[in-house]
Amino acid sequence: MNGMQFQDLVASSRSYRRFSDQRVGETVLSALVDAARLAPCGNNMQTLRFRVVGERDECDAVFGHLRWAALYRDWDGPEPGERPHGYVVICLPAELADNPIRLIDVGIAAQTMALAACARGLGCCMLRSFDAGLADELALPEGLVPALVLAVGGRGERVVLEGPDTEHGLSYWREPDGTHCVPKLRLEDLLV
Repeated sequence: MNGMQFQDLVASSRSYRRFSDQRVGETVLSALVDAARLAPCGNNMQTLRFRVVGERDECDAVFGHLRWAALYRDWDGPEPGERPHGYVVICLPAELADNPIRLIDVGIAAQTMALAACARGLGCCMLRSFDAGLADELALPEGLVPALVLAVGGRGERVVLEGPDTEHGLSYWREPDGTHCVPKLRLEDLLV
């Protein structure tokens, strides 16, 4: 893969909040975890643990604990035919749940899995907004808590990147045709 191909992969690895009916099996979800396993982490502590959720009933149960798209105030998330077909729940030991380095590890793992999913033509959405009942729903081992949920599925919406000079500022929005628009600052806006 050359630099431009990687840039394209990153650009197409967006937050997808509506998914197609393409099934995602536990083998694919485990492969995403395997990619995250190889990613760097602070002090090489390897404290993250992963719960793969791929069965339909389990996916429905997890969905009930999630909160989707804070900027879409009147939207409770994807409709039944648009929901993800799998999740990877990134977990931490409870005593490390607020540790800044471990939270960076969570982000690195999530982005690694999102890129691995994108390379397979799948879409993802990273969700940090969920209720306290998620840990009980997942029957996590004692001492582990969910830190982030990665929803995974076939891409069920069109996502486009826009420049920052829109009436929406840097807030994402949906066009009437359902296109999800994501404004991004230009490179020259970021270099200091």
